[in-house]
Amino acid sequence: MDKGSTVAVIGAGIIGVTSAYMLVQAGFRVVLLDSDEPMKGTSFANAAQLSFDNADAMASPALLRKLPAILLGREPAFRLDWRQSPGWLSWGARFLMQGRAGSESHNSHYLARLALHSREQLHALLRVHPLSFHHRCTGRLQIYERAADLARAARHIEHKGRWGCRLQLLDRAACLALEPLLSQWRGDWVGGVYAPRDEVGDAPAFAEGLLALMRETDRLEERYRTRVLRLLIRKRHIEALATPAGRVEADAYVLATGAGGQALVRELGLHLPIYPVKGHSLTVPATARAPEVSVSDVSGRVVFTRLGERLRVAGGADLVGFDTRPSPKRIGYLLELCRRRLPEAGRYDEPLHGWAGLRPVTPDSLPIIGRAGADNLYFNLGHGMLGWTLAMGSASLLAAQIGGQPLPVASAGFTPQEQGLNSVRFK
Repeated sequence: MDKGSTVAVIGAGIIGVTSAYMLVQAGFRVVLLDSDEPMKGTSFANAAQLSFDNADAMASPALLRKLPAILLGREPAFRLDWRQSPGWLSWGARFLMQGRAGSESHNSHYLARLALHSREQLHALLRVHPLSFHHRCTGRLQIYERAADLARAARHIEHKGRWGCRLQLLDRAACLALEPLLSQWRGDWVGGVYAPRDEVGDAPAFAEGLLALMRETDRLEERYRTRVLRLLIRKRHIEALATPAGRVEADAYVLATGAGGQALVRELGLHLPIYPVKGHSLTVPATARAPEVSVSDVSGRVVFTRLGERLRVAGGADLVGFDTRPSPKRIGYLLELCRRRLPEAGRYDEPLHGWAGLRPVTPDSLPIIGRAGADNLYFNLGHGMLGWTLAMGSASLLAAQIGGQPLPVASAGFTPQEQGLNSVRFK
C-alpha cells in the first residue's frame, strides 16, 4: 500500500494503539476504533511486566504435570468451568498438544525472537520520545520453592541463552543480595531465575503517550464507543465497516480485537484459534518495603510489580468463557498471597481496585500477525499474557507488511496461515 492510504484499526488496546502508532509513523492515515475507550480491556491493569527475556509459551511440560490437579480443582492458580461453551474443548486439546517439550521449546523460541525485537523498538522510541509511564529497567526475579523445579529452569536457561536471552540462575543467598527486601518473603524457597533486562511499565500510560504523539499529526482519527457490527465484503475485498453510526471506509483493515472478533470473521469462513484465559489483578498503595525488582512467585503464578506509588499484584488463569467480571474469590486469593509472600510491601487494607481481563491465547501462544481472509484484511491478535511485552515488535512487523517494506523480523511462526486461517468463503 502507498503512503497516505487509510488503515482502519479495530481495537484500541495496547496492540491496537501500538499498531496505529507504527502505521502513522510509516506515513499512513489511521482510523482507530473501539467499542469502549482506549485501554479499557485486557491491558488496563495487567501485571505491568515487560518480559523480554521471559517470553515463554503458556503450554509446557510443567503445566502438563499439573493437569490432574487442575482438572480436580486442586491447583489454586487455575480454575476451569466445565459448563462453558463446548468450543473450548477443541482449543484445549490443541493447547495440550503444544505442551510437549519439543513444541514448547519451538514456540518459546519464536516468542523470544519477537520479544527481543519488541525491546529494540521500545528503546528506539524512548530515545526520541521519553514517555512517562512508570518505566523502570529493574529486571525480573522468578522465585522457586522446589529444588527440582529450579534445576529444570536451569536447563531452560541454557536453551534461551542460545536464542539471545540473558537469564541468571541464583541461589537463595544471591536472590537476597540482589533484592534484600525479599527477607520478608514467607515460606520456604530455594532460589530464583533473574532476567536483568526485563522491565516494568504502566501500559495504559504508555498508550496515552502514543496517542498524544499521534494527535500532534493530522493522520489519526479516533472513533471510540463505536462498535463494529460487520465487515462489508465484496468478492475478495473489504469495502467498509458497518457501525451504528454508519460506514467507516478505509483502504485496509486491521483486526486487533484480542479475544473478540470471532463474529466479524465468521462470514469469511474463518475461525480464530483463540481462547480468553481470564486473569485478575489487585492494586494497592506501595510502601517503602515494596521490592524494586519485579518478582514472580512461580508456584502461585502471581507477579508483584511496583508502579510508582502503587503495588500491582496479578495472576491466575481461569478458563471460564467470556465473563469479564472480577471474582471476589480470586481477588481474595491474590490478597492472601500478598500477605503471605510480601506482607510489608503494600497497604493491603487500602486496595485501590481489583480487576479482571481476558488474555487472548492461541494453542501455541504465538500471536497472529499478517493478512488473511481478504486482500485488505490484516490480523494482529492472540498475544495471550504477553501483549504488553510483544506490542511494539508486533506493530513493527505489521506496519512493514502493510507498507510492503522489508520485514524487520522474520514472520515465521506468526502468519495467519500457520494458525489455520486459510478457508475463505465469499458471496
